Amino acid sequence: MFGARKNNQIDSARPARRRVAVHVESRLAQNEAIQERIVDAVAPRACTPLVAPVGQVPDVDAVFALYPDLETLDALARAVRAQRERRDDGLPVLVVGLSPDHLTAFGGWLARAARDDAVHGLRLLVDRDPSVVISRLEAYLEPVYETNIIAMPVSVEVETREYKYFFCLSPELRGLLNYLTELAENNVERIYLLGGPGAGKTSLAYYYYLCRQRGNFVTVNLSAESTDDKAAMKSLLCGHVSGAFAGAGSRTGAFSHAREGVCFLDESHGVSGSVMEVLDSGQYLPYGASAKRPLECALVFASNRNWETLISAVNMDEHARLAAQVLHLPDLAVRREDLVAVLAVTLDNMRRRATTWQAPAGLTHAAWQAVCNCPWRGNTRALIRVIETAFVTAATRRAPLIERDAIDDALALWEPETHASHGLYTIGGR
Repeated sequence: MFGARKNNQIDSARPARRRVAVHVESRLAQNEAIQERIVDAVAPRACTPLVAPVGQVPDVDAVFALYPDLETLDALARAVRAQRERRDDGLPVLVVGLSPDHLTAFGGWLARAARDDAVHGLRLLVDRDPSVVISRLEAYLEPVYETNIIAMPVSVEVETREYKYFFCLSPELRGLLNYLTELAENNVERIYLLGGPGAGKTSLAYYYYLCRQRGNFVTVNLSAESTDDKAAMKSLLCGHVSGAFAGAGSRTGAFSHAREGVCFLDESHGVSGSVMEVLDSGQYLPYGASAKRPLECALVFASNRNWETLISAVNMDEHARLAAQVLHLPDLAVRREDLVAVLAVTLDNMRRRATTWQAPAGLTHAAWQAVCNCPWRGNTRALIRVIETAFVTAATRRAPLIERDAIDDALALWEPETHASHGLYTIGGR
């Protein structure tokens, strides 16, 4: 995966013996075996215990919280954010060990923290067995340089103060964000995002637009438009001048509206000659105009098809006109920490909507294993539908936790293995 940009000057000055601050929930705090496992897991780093209630957090390279209560988590997140802003070296990271039977409460905390911009350097580990969480800890202590959350307006083209949050906790995704940042900074203006349905292509295109820091973000879903109608497609992308259509006035096309920003062309596997003709040497011809104009906006194409399928559908001349940097967006199944975040926030969203139901506190171990073993070809959208359906099943049963059969039934509805679209895109974009 793409590498993170580091502050080498600060890295070289970091002490050889680093420290990890550790907070363990009260029922495990006196468990000597757990304490010994944590010391072994963070070695050769020094282990600094934190006693509840958490007050001052020492200057450390990581904070590990095993099954923390929400008040403690708030305090730790504030301390980590303050240290990260002061140091600017990707440290400390905040590693939170969670149990699947308490994910609903964590989802509420995460949603609030996202709105307050309080999620920085966050890593997530989930298992009901604390020994399993601890055994995986070492791999989660490395610096986190990239953003954890992309705040997207509910409507990217209409001024609004409502936002939805795209979580970028997993290293598989954070590396891609870093790469997009460098593409924007170095004026690479044609990108092709490949990823399964619901993987987050729109969010990443919007992140690239935020890095670009100019113009507007305009989205065009090519599959929703009549790509067979050459005149209509040129009008949509390029606009037309007065008199180009009988009785019609001027229309600003997507390219002109984006100005120096980003035009996001979703479902670009529908791109054909009628669209390609407007992409020639960085210029486009507004429909009805007599001269071409420079294409000032960046173009981000996106498709849920794999690359082999895409290039087999067009001739080589059209294929080369894309001139795009091809990026593969990993599926949610391999972005386990992002999956945890989406699942937890979805549980909390359902909890907040419920009036007469008692919300389940989380998932049983067997239900969590079913979630972990699913390939999630439908990615975030499929996960949300599955968790919403399973939540309703548990709530109407008055069950304290979502059981395995509720997840299995929801998977059969929203993530069926036999769905025809699964053959169009495979995990990893290959």
